[in-house]
Amino acid sequence: MPCDTRTLLTSCGLSIVFASSAVAQLATEPQSAPVVRQDTLMQASYVSPADQLPCTTACESQFEQGRPSKLIDGVGWVFGAPRKLLLWDRRVENHDVSPATQVEVAEFLAVNELEETKVRINQYDPGGEWRRLVENKRVGAGWRYTLGTLHTLGYTLLPGRLIGNDSYNPYTDTINIYSDVPALALEQAAYAKDVHGRGRPGTYAAVQSLPVVGLIHERKNKQEVHHFLAEQGTPERRAEAHRILDPQMGSEVGGDLGAFVPGSTFLMEATGAAAGHIVGRRRASTVGEE
Repeated sequence: MPCDTRTLLTSCGLSIVFASSAVAQLATEPQSAPVVRQDTLMQASYVSPADQLPCTTACESQFEQGRPSKLIDGVGWVFGAPRKLLLWDRRVENHDVSPATQVEVAEFLAVNELEETKVRINQYDPGGEWRRLVENKRVGAGWRYTLGTLHTLGYTLLPGRLIGNDSYNPYTDTINIYSDVPALALEQAAYAKDVHGRGRPGTYAAVQSLPVVGLIHERKNKQEVHHFLAEQGTPERRAEAHRILDPQMGSEVGGDLGAFVPGSTFLMEATGAAAGHIVGRRRASTVGEE
């Protein structure tokens, strides 16, 4: 989310001391080798139930998940409040991603042969991300060690485990998921597919990071999700995708336009999301009538 939105949260009374304690706990969380989750205890990371795909680099698990923490995930839930309101869904950035959501992502990756793409479920692993930045030869070194370094530094200093924001890092080829909303997770997987299909993925990712221009891939990713669900999903999932992705698109358009008017970002995001909700619910109501 844009900085204005995060500032809104902190101004509403979120304790800096509380957040600092969470960051300290997060930074010291052990990053052990993936193990299978037990019924009563989840380790620092584990092999996801969705992980039925081949090994990634060095035969790592393709899906890994962070250990639950009431403190860290509680702070993350609060930081995700604006997006919950914008998309009107409490599962957004709830930091509790179900196996069902992971399975949908795994199916998309398998269908599109994205075996090397890493998926981190509510996990903070800066060491792993810096290693993947070095090893991702798909993207040229020039882009990896400039914009890629900035992206990975942002991941390290501003952990998504706290501030959320489902995302795909094209320079490390990693999807980060913090929301238990299949459509939002699939959108990031769709971006991974888009980048993998480019002859110059680094250049493409760099251009798409520009304001307004990035709306091109945002729209393309959402269309890819709808196409995938039309072939693989249920009517319920297809309808839900419209109810989530249309206001998401509206908020992204509003946010980019609001960036040109200081102080108006969140208002523009909210206005765009509201328009998207109207369109999304209308489209959702027609699912099954095609």
